[in-house]
Amino acid sequence: MKKLFNLEKIKALSYPAFKTLMIIHFLLFFLVILVVSRAHFSIPGFSIKGLYQFPNIWQFFPWVASWFNLFLAIVIIILVGNEFSFRTFRQNVIDGLSRNDLIKGKLILIFTIAVYTLIMVLLAVFIFGLINTKNISFDIIFENSYLILIYFVQAIGYMTLGLLISIILRNNALSIIMFILYFFPIEPIIRVMFKAEARNFFPIKIISNLTPTPEFLTMASEKSYTNASGTSSLDFSEIGLLPEKLPVGITVLLAAGYIGFFIAVSTLLLNKRNL
Repeated sequence: MKKLFNLEKIKALSYPAFKTLMIIHFLLFFLVILVVSRAHFSIPGFSIKGLYQFPNIWQFFPWVASWFNLFLAIVIIILVGNEFSFRTFRQNVIDGLSRNDLIKGKLILIFTIAVYTLIMVLLAVFIFGLINTKNISFDIIFENSYLILIYFVQAIGYMTLGLLISIILRNNALSIIMFILYFFPIEPIIRVMFKAEARNFFPIKIISNLTPTPEFLTMASEKSYTNASGTSSLDFSEIGLLPEKLPVGITVLLAAGYIGFFIAVSTLLLNKRNL
């Protein structure tokens, strides 16, 4: 495992574009949350500051970071595509690695990048959350903190899909185009051909729903709006402005299943096809 980690580290860091892309990813995320933090509502009773307070920030920041998971998947596509273009996969096998080792190495790389982005979001959450939250307590700080782990699963999901597409097409440009097109319009078009009950079970729908759109009105409100049942009356799903979502636990399990499927197919293809 350590050998594979060191090999992937050497490959990634020796590719100048990798370091550049990861720096851009980091800067873009912090730029977005900084710019949004400077925005001001002209609506009385609402403040953007609510998005940057515990526990709301656990929902808002992973949602912002989720948009850049596409960026991470493209990084994986480029790195895997380079393995085919420069025939480093073939050379690794000649040097004694098995084809399964090649997949394990890429999974280690995906996991490492996912850990990096998890730490990035955690760092931002604690910096902005501690600055903007009044009456801080242990319970308030860690309420909804589990959402960061769900974001972690999502990051892995996007990158393993990128891995699969890059192994299928073996060309950086085609793989990136197909990856983007699958998000829109390919899967959305396919989904409309099925009954409404089945549309929530497609891979991109499942993985993207791991970080759903936050309830901005509720989170930015300077008052607490609750109905008789204790549910926020500004919840978009509750009042019918957004479609009902699958339970979080089921969504995570299905996402894990899709991740396993992407890995299994990637392994099968790499073992069956010429390098």
